[in-house]
Amino acid sequence: MSLADLVGLAPEALRDPGSVYDELRAKGVHFAPEVSAYVVSGHEDVSRVLRDAKRFSSTITVGNPPPSPNDDPNRLRPLLLLSDDPVHATRRSIVNRAFTPSQVRSWEPVVRRIAEQHVDALRGIDPVDLVERIAAPLPVRVISALLGVPADDVDKFRAWSEEITGSLGGHAADPEKRDRVQREFTGYMDALMNRHDGRAGDDVLSTIVAADRAGELTRREAVSFTIELLIAGNITTTHHLASSMKLLAENPGIADRLRAEPALIPRFIEESLRLESPIQGFYRLALEDSVVGGTEIPAGSRLLVLYQAANRDPAAWEQCPHLKLDRPNAAAHLAFGKGPHACIGSSLARLEGVVVVETLLDRVTEITPLTPPDEVPYLASFINHGPTSLPARLVFRPTGEVPA
Repeated sequence: MSLADLVGLAPEALRDPGSVYDELRAKGVHFAPEVSAYVVSGHEDVSRVLRDAKRFSSTITVGNPPPSPNDDPNRLRPLLLLSDDPVHATRRSIVNRAFTPSQVRSWEPVVRRIAEQHVDALRGIDPVDLVERIAAPLPVRVISALLGVPADDVDKFRAWSEEITGSLGGHAADPEKRDRVQREFTGYMDALMNRHDGRAGDDVLSTIVAADRAGELTRREAVSFTIELLIAGNITTTHHLASSMKLLAENPGIADRLRAEPALIPRFIEESLRLESPIQGFYRLALEDSVVGGTEIPAGSRLLVLYQAANRDPAAWEQCPHLKLDRPNAAAHLAFGKGPHACIGSSLARLEGVVVVETLLDRVTEITPLTPPDEVPYLASFINHGPTSLPARLVFRPTGEVPA
């Protein structure tokens, strides 16, 4: 398979792009007409570009041109994802107040309660789609609870998020529907902020509203900020959870070992993130003439920086691409990016992954996949990556039985 297959959304390439990335790394940094960009796929080169924000701008992260003064000011644009320092650093400092390590740790009971509700609800259901029943609904419930937005509207948030991200790395988005959804989403959040009492709270929305009232953000920026966090907090985590459960279902020996040694679950989550990165890569814009991997990159060029290809680079990972629970550098992968734009919600995503796997393995003794590995459907995108359906048969531990 080739890059053309992946960009063309061939099902087998979406399901397992490993051979595509092997071919790209073998070529080194090169211009690929399929994506109208220089492709960067080796671990060392990807890390270098991600860390060097002065030479490589994030204003085209999703592949689109940077916004111009003539663009529609009401169009929804991610604030963190598409900004450079010093603006990026200022904006990030606001939301950092709500994502401190201690704050994330304090959210574990909420995440665990939601995970237990979703897994326990599967008793007696045969078969069950693990994406439909766990991976898709759980993250949006979690991020909604932590943001402080109404739980009754989580289905609406999920639908809006999927529509807005639908064109990222894909070809099937409806521009008119996307614009309508953006208007609905921004209108909803604007009204929600108008009703907020402005008092400080433990939720993220309170932090953003406080910045709005203090003049650190305009109302449009505050609305966009909230929507960006809501989308990022559920779409990518859905793909991460789905990929992790797929690995467990297809590798019962690993599931059994994790039941026997639950302390290894965090390492399993890191390996899942490395092998099945929910974001395959993002774009960067060269601000000046540069050299990456021995290839000259003219100023003004686009670069497609492939995190997943770097995460499977044998030069950086022993016994790659095998899943190793004893990998010493397990958390050094690039699934969350690197440098100033490293994912602000990475700790939360890791927490959700660990809690969901712990809860599932604690209650379920067998997970039998009902779709052959080479037929599992994946999202039609070469940027976002994850299964869209995982039918399985679950064998639950009898209620009240304590795991061995």
